[in-house]
Amino acid sequence: MKLSQLNTYPIKSTSGISISRSLVTEYGLAFDRQFVLSDSKGKFITARTKPALVLIKTTLTPQGLTLTAPDMPPLEIHYGDFSDQYQSVTIWGTQVAGQHCQTQYDRWFSDYLQQPCQLLFFGQASERYTPMLEDKPVAFADGYPILLISQASLGDLNSRCQGEIMMANMRPNIVVSGTEPYAEDSWKRIRIGTVEFAVVTPCGRCIFTTVDPVTGQRSSLREPLSILKQYRKGSDGEAHFGQNLVPLNTGVIELGDPVTVLETQTPEQYACET
Repeated sequence: MKLSQLNTYPIKSTSGISISRSLVTEYGLAFDRQFVLSDSKGKFITARTKPALVLIKTTLTPQGLTLTAPDMPPLEIHYGDFSDQYQSVTIWGTQVAGQHCQTQYDRWFSDYLQQPCQLLFFGQASERYTPMLEDKPVAFADGYPILLISQASLGDLNSRCQGEIMMANMRPNIVVSGTEPYAEDSWKRIRIGTVEFAVVTPCGRCIFTTVDPVTGQRSSLREPLSILKQYRKGSDGEAHFGQNLVPLNTGVIELGDPVTVLETQTPEQYACET
């Protein structure tokens, strides 16, 4: 088994960046979900309600980020220009202090999404922890620092769907090749290169998976979510696909690194699985 794909998503819900190597920090891959958009009421904005977010493409620069989006001028984001002000944003019921970047960036996103919003950064004064491991930090990812999916699992899912589901639909950070489908369900602790990870919980999937990452349009068949619910519905009522990971140490991982299973567990059983 080896690491076959690495993706980081600097701004929550926008297009990911495919990379060949990455520093793994206690918060996950470097640059991942360090930014989030907030509405005027302090609630986070995602592509679940604003699918056009997936069409925003990001390039990392020495000063920050460069953004492009349909019918919008490029936006240069510089870390050195951020304000010193923090404001509360609610992420899945948890209030987090996010560092307000600057009003110029807010206007760009507000014009693009056609609603007032603000860009916030997970700064030095920001604090948030994972639901099941309360001593493990996480930035603006949904619940855990890293999402892992095997290439074989996506292949199996595609064998059941009418349309082609891209890995980008599922938005993983880490993709592993050389496994059987859903082998990751039974992993409890793994090592990639020199970094160890705890495999904490299956990832419950939502309507976001039905958004085409190329067009920004939702699937009329609600695929792959409708299919996942038929054979991967967990005891929590959610459709599971992929595993949430927490780093146990820091280090650099890169494409081609071996993936070693250090400890296994009994996987969840899905009654309708065939």
